[in-house]
Amino acid sequence: MSLDQHPEFPAGWDLDKVIPGELHVPDDLSGEDIAPGIVVPYQPRPAVLSKAGSAAMVVVAKTGRACGLTARWFSTGAASVGFLGWRYVRAHDLQEVLGGMSKSSDWNKVDIVRKQRWKTLGWSTGFTAGLNLVGWWALVKFGGMTALDWSWTIPPTLTAAVAAAAVTLYGRYRLSRPDIAPQMLVADQDNPESDEPFPLAVCTDHEQVAECVSRALAWEGVGTRAVRVLGFHGRFWEVDVVLKGSTPGKVNAVADQLDAHFNVKQGGTLIDPDPAESAHIVLRLVTGNPFDDMPKPSVHAPNSLDIADPHNFGRCMDGGSLDLVLEGQRILVIGVSGSAKSTGVLRDLAEVITACHNAIALDMDPVKDGLREFEGVMAVPPIRGNRACEEWLAHLVKMASGRNVVRNRLGMGDTWVATTKHPAIFALVDEFIFLSPKAKESFIELLRIGKQSGIYVVAAGQDATSDAMGDAIADTFTLRVMLAARWDDIRLVLGQGAAAKGYRPDRLVPAQNKDIKNDAGQSYIKGPGLDRPLLYGWNEHSHHGIKQAVADRKAAGRPWFDRDTLAAAGLLHLADGGSGERVVGDRRIASDAAEAMAEAGVDRMKTETLAERLAERAPDAYADLTAAELRKLLKDAGAGPPVQLGECEGEKNPRGYKIEALTVL
Repeated sequence: MSLDQHPEFPAGWDLDKVIPGELHVPDDLSGEDIAPGIVVPYQPRPAVLSKAGSAAMVVVAKTGRACGLTARWFSTGAASVGFLGWRYVRAHDLQEVLGGMSKSSDWNKVDIVRKQRWKTLGWSTGFTAGLNLVGWWALVKFGGMTALDWSWTIPPTLTAAVAAAAVTLYGRYRLSRPDIAPQMLVADQDNPESDEPFPLAVCTDHEQVAECVSRALAWEGVGTRAVRVLGFHGRFWEVDVVLKGSTPGKVNAVADQLDAHFNVKQGGTLIDPDPAESAHIVLRLVTGNPFDDMPKPSVHAPNSLDIADPHNFGRCMDGGSLDLVLEGQRILVIGVSGSAKSTGVLRDLAEVITACHNAIALDMDPVKDGLREFEGVMAVPPIRGNRACEEWLAHLVKMASGRNVVRNRLGMGDTWVATTKHPAIFALVDEFIFLSPKAKESFIELLRIGKQSGIYVVAAGQDATSDAMGDAIADTFTLRVMLAARWDDIRLVLGQGAAAKGYRPDRLVPAQNKDIKNDAGQSYIKGPGLDRPLLYGWNEHSHHGIKQAVADRKAAGRPWFDRDTLAAAGLLHLADGGSGERVVGDRRIASDAAEAMAEAGVDRMKTETLAERLAERAPDAYADLTAAELRKLLKDAGAGPPVQLGECEGEKNPRGYKIEALTVL
């Protein structure tokens, strides 16, 4: 064997499997028991420069990663802080509390808060600058530094460093909690065993809303089997709840406390029990006005509607339309001042009624100005004061009785069939509670007998007690509307147990003025097909729109009291000449009087005798006609007053009418 430790290998040898090494010959003095000539493989030893380079790369990598994370944290924190600052100076948090800016008062509030916050930022900036100035002065005064060296940069640099550190730490928090938006408060819900309620506003998904509702109900002692979120509808959450050991009434009893737990507006927790399942309810948690996005209604064309058809009067909070058929309805509207009885419900009803080709309306108000904007399209001029209300309600009672005869004669059947020639009559009475006892008696009689005759009443008032109504009649109306009202009226109007079922108009807030409308125009309704405690918003017609509609309807002409009704009621002195213009009197009575004389074979007749002859000849038209009424009718018809007749009917010179004075008309 060659002792050459570095032999040269022949050219062309495959060295892939050769282990690099050297021939090792141990020294006899080493004491190592190693056979001579062993090959020892080389141990790989990186160069010193390579080791230093690897360590440097590790340092650079770690430092770069730290700088990258810091930059990312800072950028995230800066973006979040900028977002919060924008929300702060623009008062977006206040806008969310207000539920949007739908009226001028909301804009005013937001504008005031914005100005206050800009002032706060200005004072904060001034305070920070002053603090830096004091720090610089302290360095010069007590730190041995001069005023013109780097001492003036130290305080602002330190302030900037503190701000950057705070922004970076906040950015790190934001990246670790991406489920909570920057503007949201962090609820104290870290303890999964906690049962404390938390506000609805911190919820970001359906599971959190379900947990929010479950905790709030449990906190008030209401057990649940299941809580499931049905969805969010823009202005309210809809949550399906199955109760355990509780009733809908118990949930309703703690509704005010639930408002506070959810931190929604007063009256924002609405309960809708399932009539088929006693333990099943639907909660609606209102976070804004559900009727803010209602489109403005348009008025209808003259004589284009029919009272037998459904017409839209607004919208339900669940998005459905509020469609009502007016035929056969006797309507009661209860609401405190500012709840929009007149400018909301009554105005909507009057707009539709005066657009119907087969209906007429009368506007009565004993103490206020009622629906003055509809003057000209009502059947008669505005009826104001108790005396006028008493007179017209008495007229309507006579018409209701007389129409029974007319209905049978015309073969209408069991109830009045409204047509253009024989229209239905609606009596709209605002501030009903201020009617005199006599007027209330007539109204109550009309309420009870008018339906078959096609005469329907609409009463509006602030309360529904028997003292205010004149009798316990609140529950006899077929359609009952409750706007913001008193607790005591719920049972009287909507029935026993209505509040426990979720009807809570006492939790609605009336308007304070034209800008702060609150819940004005929102109501609970009970009537045909309306048996759920849902909120309904009524259309809000503008004064300009009504004014234009009235002008168009006057030009087109409106139906009026039919002659058959007036004749049967003995009210022909109210008759319409047929042109649409109101005229006093009716020339037909003159011809009837002349015919009565001709049939009797005389050419003159005392007034009293003539009245009796007319009543006998046409009882439907002239029943109970008195001599005084006949004189007025003939005078209005152009026959003039009674004259002296000479010797007539055994009397020397009585007063009456000659046939020639009647036949020339």
